[in-house]
Amino acid sequence: MSGNDSRAVDAREDADRFRHLFENVQDAVVEFELHGEEPVVATVNDAFCEMFGVNRGEVVGASLNDLIVPSERMTESNRFDQRTAAGKSNYAIVDRRTEDGLKTLLYRGIPYDGGDRGFALYTDLTDEIRQERELAVLNRVLRYNLSEDVDALLGHAEELAASVDDPELAATASALRERALALERTSEEARDLERVLDADPVLEPTPLGEVVQSALADVPLADYADVTVDVGDAPAVLSGGHLDRAVAALVDNAVRYADAETPVVEITARRTDDAVELTVRDRGPGLPDTERRLLTGDVDLTPLDHGSGLGLWLVRWIATAYDGAVAYDERDDGSAITLELRAATGD
Repeated sequence: MSGNDSRAVDAREDADRFRHLFENVQDAVVEFELHGEEPVVATVNDAFCEMFGVNRGEVVGASLNDLIVPSERMTESNRFDQRTAAGKSNYAIVDRRTEDGLKTLLYRGIPYDGGDRGFALYTDLTDEIRQERELAVLNRVLRYNLSEDVDALLGHAEELAASVDDPELAATASALRERALALERTSEEARDLERVLDADPVLEPTPLGEVVQSALADVPLADYADVTVDVGDAPAVLSGGHLDRAVAALVDNAVRYADAETPVVEITARRTDDAVELTVRDRGPGLPDTERRLLTGDVDLTPLDHGSGLGLWLVRWIATAYDGAVAYDERDDGSAITLELRAATGD
């Protein structure tokens, strides 16, 4: 077989593989040609015909935009076509007319042949996006109701504690107040977790002194502790804006579960190669095994293995979101939790 024959065979095999992928991929795919900046259908796969309710033979040569783009979305679609003509890819969530009415789709546009031709792929996200929106509404409603109920519980507990002389009733009122505060804290931690998960963090240089100061301001119990801070010589770290919440969770944990009447907490930082280690030390009893393993990532959060709250898991998520890590060290006189963070500079 000559070299030309071999190349021809290879080309046919490549074409066959592409055709097999084109016809069998579950996403709706259309190949189009740009006439000016108007996309005209060259061919479609079966998934496209099924999604948009069209016949393959009848749509070839038709305007893709007239076929599937709602009139109120034409300006948006024209911008995509201009990018394709310039040889640029497109990636967006769009609304398109389908066999089952208006649907929300993930659209990916891939130009080729210098922008004169291209492919468009569509994935139906309607159910997923609707579910996300419904969950978001449910979450807001539950959080609002929980906040209202917690405030009421705290008020009743304080009134009860102030109005009874019986030591047992006073202890009950105190226990009720502590449980209500714990519920309030879990709600706040869940809110912080939601913000971290929803964010696509842009890591920016962040001075550790500002982070620690903001964290301590958010921990009311820190006013009753002996807290020392020594981060002055540490360089700024790369943070996406929630690092103070991680430090606050560590301080709150150290103070809340301390054995001493006046808890002792030390916050220090040091440079190590291209990283910065921020450590929160306490003189408490240390973490239970389950919470330690959750913190360091040895196990994942489950309904049965979740620890006493979400604060330490929030620490883990924030650290990993910022390309960092968490380490736990238990000592005879307490424990230390260290956030390993990326230094903002290589100085």
